[in-house]
Formats: sequence, structure tokens, C-alpha cells
Amino acid sequence: MRTLLRFFQNYSDLLLFLLLETIAIIFIVQGSSYQRSRIIGLNRQVSGYLFSKVDGAREYLSLRGANQQLVNENLELRNRLDRISGQMDSAIVISKFTEPYHYFYVPSRIVHNSVFKQYNYITLDKGKKQGVFKNMGVISDQGLVGIVLESSNNFSTVIPVINRDFRLSVKIKANNYAGILQWEGESPLYAILTEIPFHLEILQGDTILTSGFSSIFPEGIEVGTIESFSLDKGNFYDIRVMLSTEFQRLFHVNVIRNYRQEEQQNLEAQTR
Repeated sequence: MRTLLRFFQNYSDLLLFLLLETIAIIFIVQGSSYQRSRIIGLNRQVSGYLFSKVDGAREYLSLRGANQQLVNENLELRNRLDRISGQMDSAIVISKFTEPYHYFYVPSRIVHNSVFKQYNYITLDKGKKQGVFKNMGVISDQGLVGIVLESSNNFSTVIPVINRDFRLSVKIKANNYAGILQWEGESPLYAILTEIPFHLEILQGDTILTSGFSSIFPEGIEVGTIESFSLDKGNFYDIRVMLSTEFQRLFHVNVIRNYRQEEQQNLEAQTR
């Protein structure tokens, strides 16, 4: 207590000055719309600067985990390449590489990401100039992320799995049976898989993958695993899926460009 009193006694002039300055600034802001707009603008600049620094610090702190994920992914890709190269004839490989690309991946960075809303969105730093357009799939090294909703010249917005409007055909890896993945607006860690009939045998921990039944995603991208299931809705399972993607730790993604997407969509439109 004595220390506190001594502090006020030693710095009484400074504290009084700061108090009067604060009161003066409040009066100026309240009495002049111009000064108010200037103060608000300065506050936004300072806040934006601080948020950018905080976001940069968060990304830096996550680099160790991201680097380890990259090491694991590269190791897995190298192992797959070794297995494939040992099974395929070199002439077949050369002919395949001379064919046009089916899928091309555009690396992007997330500049805005909402997680705890009912209708979450992600903003990417790539747009039409970089080859990102509406209805392209978005994935990360963790798995499924979402679908491009709109794009400008240099930015694009993504509707992620954790948006109540999201729908996608996925399948259970163990039996290749397909259903619809959707989100009910609860935890960003879980989604719901529907339209899986009750006569199928499913197990907790079964892997869920993209089915390939669309022109947006190739088959086999990891979605998550079965957390639990029940038969509360008649003849179909109510399946809770633990998502493989941690949206709160998401910084970098890849946008999937399907060069055959337009051809497939035009053909399907003609047959409807």
C-alpha cells in the first residue's frame, strides 16, 4: 500500500497531465465530426497493423508443425512414386506425361478465415489472374477444405465444409458406399454423413474420402473418420464424422483446377 501511495505521490504531475489530455481528446472527438473520423481512421490503422502482426506471429509459431506435416507428406509421396515406378512400364509413363493435365493445383494463402459462425467463409490471396475461378475445389495437406464461391482479379472466397450450405458427395473407404457430407452448424471439428443405408456394416474409425462423383474434386481426398453413428432416422445411418482439417490452424491451401470440368458439366447438362 505504501508503495502504491509513493508511486502516486512521485508521479502525480504526470498522471494529472495524462488525465487532462484524455479528457481534452474526448471533448475534441465528441465535438467535431472531422476529428472523430480522423481518430477512428487512426484506430483502424493501428488495429489492422496489430492484427497483421498477431496473425504473422501465429503463423510463425505454427511453422514447426507445418514443416513436420510437409516432411511426412513428401515421404508418403516418395514412397508412392517408388511403388508406382516399380510396377509401370517406362513407355506407359512417358505417354501419360505427354497427355494434357487433368488436374492442376494453385497454391494459395488464407488471408481471412471465420470458424465459429453458422455460415463461415475463407478468403484466399489468389483470383482470376492466378487461374482461380468459381466452383473449384480447395484442399490442404490435411484434406478437404471447401469450394470456391466467387473470385475477383486477385482474391477469392471459399465456402468451407463448416458452412451450413456446404454439400458434397463422399464415400466410406472400407466399402466404397457414397453419401452426402454436410455441416449442422455446431463444432468446427465434426460434420454429418447422410444417405448411408442401415444394412451396410460400418465401424468407428472408418476413413471418409471424396467420392469423385463431381467435377470439382478428384476421388480419394481425405475428409475425416467416423466418430460415431446411430439409426435414429429410419433406414439410414446418422453418422458423425471427425474432419481431418483443423480450420483454426489453416494457413495454406491448394485450389484444384479440373481442365475437364467444363466438358463434363456441359455433357451432364445435355442429358438432364
